[in-house]
Amino acid sequence: MSDDEVPPSATLLAEEIKRRRNDAKLSQPQLAQRIGYTRQYVSLAERPGHNLPSLEVVKAMDEALDARGELVALRERARVEQQRRRRRSGSIEAVKVPGSSQSVLDFAGVSSSGFADTVLTCGAGRFFLGASIDVKAFPADIDERVISRVPPGFADDPFVRRPRRGLVVGVVESNEGPALYGLDSRQARRRLAGTSPGTKLLMSRAYLIDDLSMAILWSVANLDEALLDDDAALAEASAHLAIFEQLPKSVGGRDLASDLAPVSRMWLGSNFCAQHILRHAHSLSEAPVFWTREQRGEEASTWLFFAHKFDYLRRTATNQAGLRRTFCVPNTAVTGSSRPERVLLLLAVALMESFDIRVDVVVDPEYGSLDGFVADRRRAVVANWMGADGIWQVDITDHRPKLREFHDASNHARAHSMARGATAHERLRELTEYLQLDWTWLTRRCAELGEYGGAGLAEPRSRLLSLEGLERACRFVGSIAGRND
Repeated sequence: MSDDEVPPSATLLAEEIKRRRNDAKLSQPQLAQRIGYTRQYVSLAERPGHNLPSLEVVKAMDEALDARGELVALRERARVEQQRRRRRSGSIEAVKVPGSSQSVLDFAGVSSSGFADTVLTCGAGRFFLGASIDVKAFPADIDERVISRVPPGFADDPFVRRPRRGLVVGVVESNEGPALYGLDSRQARRRLAGTSPGTKLLMSRAYLIDDLSMAILWSVANLDEALLDDDAALAEASAHLAIFEQLPKSVGGRDLASDLAPVSRMWLGSNFCAQHILRHAHSLSEAPVFWTREQRGEEASTWLFFAHKFDYLRRTATNQAGLRRTFCVPNTAVTGSSRPERVLLLLAVALMESFDIRVDVVVDPEYGSLDGFVADRRRAVVANWMGADGIWQVDITDHRPKLREFHDASNHARAHSMARGATAHERLRELTEYLQLDWTWLTRRCAELGEYGGAGLAEPRSRLLSLEGLERACRFVGSIAGRND
């Protein structure tokens, strides 16, 4: 939904929430505390250009601000207006995209000479608050290239000139249904800059909208939006953490970042834990074993997109040979995740294997609550940001019972990993089968995306994000494409 298409009731809802909050003399953090959500939820609810806030959030605000149902009624009016606008534009949500298990978009309203506007909804998760990407769709032709028939002068269209994220989609009709190809709006502007008004938009076949591209768009949109919104607050919070850096043991309580969105707290905690491990890795005298707590693609996507995690992985792999890392991924985590989310988990493991870090995957749920650690026989560096009681929990220990617990778990993982192949290729294939993914499709699509890079599809706006991890993982998986059995 572009800025000039915001339903009037959505604008009224955002304004009314802000007016009532101000009348109650409450700041955004204070209202957030009253309703049991983070400040980010309140901030987004007061923006008319963003997705409508969920009914649960609006109900909580309605009660906290004594609106007596008025906010709930405004939200319902805005929802009805939004649906009417989408029907008039010929775009409908919740229709399956060919090649994807996700119900995403339908561009049946795009005629041979026309186009449609819609919104790609990147839903909420356990940490992601949910984001949306405005979409402009145009008819397209395909041979070895995809040529989208954008209207004359599209290079100057506000859609591609504004700073916020957008997606230009080329729609190729076929007997099997439409195939959709995406291009980041910023990339579209660059490709059209300086061209004549009638120039068509060249797109890559690598950016087919399917489960791989949806995984990337879902992650980048949610991570980017939260980190950009919290950029100043994150910088301030980070500056206050110096007092903890020299402590061998510390706990970062939620009060350090109470106003931050869950994604921003993830970034703060994972960054602190990574630096803690790097500061103390010298105390480990031999190749250590690593244990990580990520079980699903949502949290594992941080390996692919957080710039500091890619740097941490590269530095730890450079300093030691023969490293091993264990993931605990119970079957419930597999069956409870969408296919794009499972793709993200597979790529995070592939990234580590690309650094010659052997990855073991245990499926026993009883190991799911084990601390994250790096340990040799004499000492362990403990670092939790996933599932921590706060933002992080770190420690350095030589306590024998704790070391025994860590080494027993690592030995079990080594003996009972469901990915036990002798090569990275074999281990990744075994993991792909466990995650119920198509190995041939995955290697082929990763080869394509690794060749063209991810920026054409989902270029990050936040300085804290990078595509280096994603692209390295895709190239590593894609290098196997020509060797499928």
